[in-house]
Amino acid sequence: MGKNIREALQEAASFLQRRDIEGPRVEAELLLAFLLGVNRPYLYAHSDAELSPDQLERFSELCRRRGDGEPLAYIRGEKEFMGLPFYVEAGVFIPRPETEHLVEGVLQWAREYAGSAGTEERLNLLDLGTGSGCIAVSLALNLPSALLVAVDCDMKALALARRNSRRHGVETRISFLQGQFFKALAARKGGKKRFNVIVSNPPYIEEGILPGLPREVQQEPRRALCGGMDGLEAYREILRGAGEYLLSPGLLALELGAGQAAEVTAMARRAGFTAPLVLRDYAGIERVLLLHS
Repeated sequence: MGKNIREALQEAASFLQRRDIEGPRVEAELLLAFLLGVNRPYLYAHSDAELSPDQLERFSELCRRRGDGEPLAYIRGEKEFMGLPFYVEAGVFIPRPETEHLVEGVLQWAREYAGSAGTEERLNLLDLGTGSGCIAVSLALNLPSALLVAVDCDMKALALARRNSRRHGVETRISFLQGQFFKALAARKGGKKRFNVIVSNPPYIEEGILPGLPREVQQEPRRALCGGMDGLEAYREILRGAGEYLLSPGLLALELGAGQAAEVTAMARRAGFTAPLVLRDYAGIERVLLLHS
């Protein structure tokens, strides 16, 4: 005997709740909407529509995967960032809404810089640890004359970032390089390039905290999460090299983990940066550090 949409959702939500998935009803709706290629309001408007045996089987499989802790974004193959859809896949860090504050901080600086310069100077930006490319692509879309270099140590992430750049029509203005932060630039031909903006959402979770993270987070790549024993290794590396690649005036913009603002700010001062500005996210957490050269 078949099930209609309402019955299938009730059963799926109960299953996900038993598997300790947060917001099980919403997750069930998102999975079924994805399977059917519709939006969530459609499910309510057509709650009596019967699902085929094939649809029920595939929906059951999607719920099983989610119940096993596979991130919803990996299942759907997509995640929204800055109001735009980005491809995501297993093995690549999933964009977070908190990172939108990082992009917005860079955009605000770029607009103020353009206004003070009184010119249409083309900005050059560097994205360290680009992952899915969500930061670089979003900046390219909002700064239509800018040129960007996006760096990542993982070829799979770079391939996905290229896909996202093509999806949003900015592939001609972003160069992709493989390597660990500034080491990727050091190996580049054509001499040393300097940038108006260097931006990064680096790995910043302490190694000892990783085993206690939610199941779905633990399925994301460790290299994109772990910032060493104290969570600050990536900041040390970036701050050591930034002065060599940053123009003056210029901006170094870093996403922060909760409770890291004071330590990273102190590190930045020792590296020669002054007048740091910390931005909070919507939860009140000190999330972004803006450093001016």
